[in-house]
Amino acid sequence: MMQTINVLVVEDNEYYNNLILNALQQSIHFMQKKLNFRLILHSFTDSFDCIRKIESRIFKNNDIVAFVDQNLGNGVYGNQIIGLLKKGNNNTLAVLLSQSRAGDEKCIHNNYDFFILKDIFAPALCRLYLDQYIENKFL
Repeated sequence: MMQTINVLVVEDNEYYNNLILNALQQSIHFMQKKLNFRLILHSFTDSFDCIRKIESRIFKNNDIVAFVDQNLGNGVYGNQIIGLLKKGNNNTLAVLLSQSRAGDEKCIHNNYDFFILKDIFAPALCRLYLDQYIENKFL
């Protein structure tokens, strides 16, 4: 049976969300040809929609790689989303994205695995983290 990896991009800025998605799609085409797995991309610009999907347990029993913005608006923060993901699935790699390193330092509950400062290199770093996760999992 083919293993499924769900990749979530949770970013309320639609433009930045698309930048990250485009970078990650390059990994999909390159890696899936070489290895036997199914990678499914999920894009969320609405944090409440993301929370509903997580709570529906749609991602249960699959690996998850999540790229989550720190400040999602409407009083929702990236650490909340990451907490829900990790609570429901032990096979979650979470990357927190933020425009400010100060936001990272203020977080008491740092439940993410990696932190990326949102700059011109961030989409490429997201792709590298996904590539590394896939290589560690299948090679």
